[in-house]
Amino acid sequence: MVKIEITGDTPLETLASLTAFGMHCLQDKDVYAAANRILEAEQHETRKAASGLTASPVPAPASASDPTPGPAVTPGPAAPKSGPKDPPTEVPTPPAVSVDDAPAPTVAEVRKRGIEASRKYGKEAIVAILQKFNVSGMSAIEEKDRAAFLAELDKLDAEKAGEANA
Repeated sequence: MVKIEITGDTPLETLASLTAFGMHCLQDKDVYAAANRILEAEQHETRKAASGLTASPVPAPASASDPTPGPAVTPGPAAPKSGPKDPPTEVPTPPAVSVDDAPAPTVAEVRKRGIEASRKYGKEAIVAILQKFNVSGMSAIEEKDRAAFLAELDKLDAEKAGEANA
């Protein structure tokens, strides 16, 4: 069994993370093809169910001597259009959000980036940044300081890239 956990501080943040994950996955042709097959199978089942409802005979109205009404017949959902056959060549870019409007990075994002940087530059480099925020670990960084912590990691990347080019 494979389990994927998507977390966020708000439902919108969680859905946005899930959408971003899906968009990344669609760039892989194998994943895209598998997703397309699943979508087409679901659409086929929907069409099959819808045609089953409309093809069945409409029950005769209940007679005056029979007080029990017949089963209600409701039209099925409209058959959905078939999905795209080829993966998108360009992933849509989400609308730009100003830094002031952007939600604070999640603890999961901070930990992920911090762990990547720790593997790349060593634990000591990350501990030095954590000390600037007076915390002992990435999970302890306050929400208001998370973006600044990520900026420090970006700064570390830039410094190390500059040293590598020198």
